[in-house]
Amino acid sequence: MNIIRRTSKVVTAFALAIGLSFTSSVFAAEAENFVKGKHTELTELVSKAKTADDEKKLDAAFDAVFDYQALAKATLQDSWDARTPAERGEFTLVLKDLVRNAYRRNIKKTLGYEVDYKGEEDGEAGKVVRTVAHNKKNNREEPVSIDYVVHQVDGKWLINDIVTEGASMAHTYRSQFRKVIDKKGFAELLKRMKAKRDKGGDVE
Repeated sequence: MNIIRRTSKVVTAFALAIGLSFTSSVFAAEAENFVKGKHTELTELVSKAKTADDEKKLDAAFDAVFDYQALAKATLQDSWDARTPAERGEFTLVLKDLVRNAYRRNIKKTLGYEVDYKGEEDGEAGKVVRTVAHNKKNNREEPVSIDYVVHQVDGKWLINDIVTEGASMAHTYRSQFRKVIDKKGFAELLKRMKAKRDKGGDVE
């Protein structure tokens, strides 16, 4: 009986260890799983979008992925505090449309790519999910590294930056916006952003 009891305890401890290890790995990959699932969903929606209703569904899916508020603050940075609540709200709404356009365009460009997920790690602005995209039709083309910076807002994961080949989307936007604000002012920046949005363009 003693041997059976000891064996039972060992088996139980081993099972618990496996369970804890599995649970830890699941939680550790939570941010990566979020990015993977949303990328798959958005890719499918972009590839099938043909009607106005399809576009509405796609916009709703984008809005469930991005933290536009955090991105707006990051891109304006010091200028954010100088803006009125109305200006912040308008800027965030226009930026949202431009980000949707940019991400929609990028997904269309990479429909022929296979994305490998390389895990996640802690970053200054949240979890960084590492990915590498390979062109499935052209093996000679260099793979593209795309990192997603995600954090939790009210218990939900959201993307607050995308880093492509070392270039941060938030930093790139901030540099462009700052040049316009310094030379022409915030009103001119908003005017230019609206013009690009109305033409179906993005920030680039």
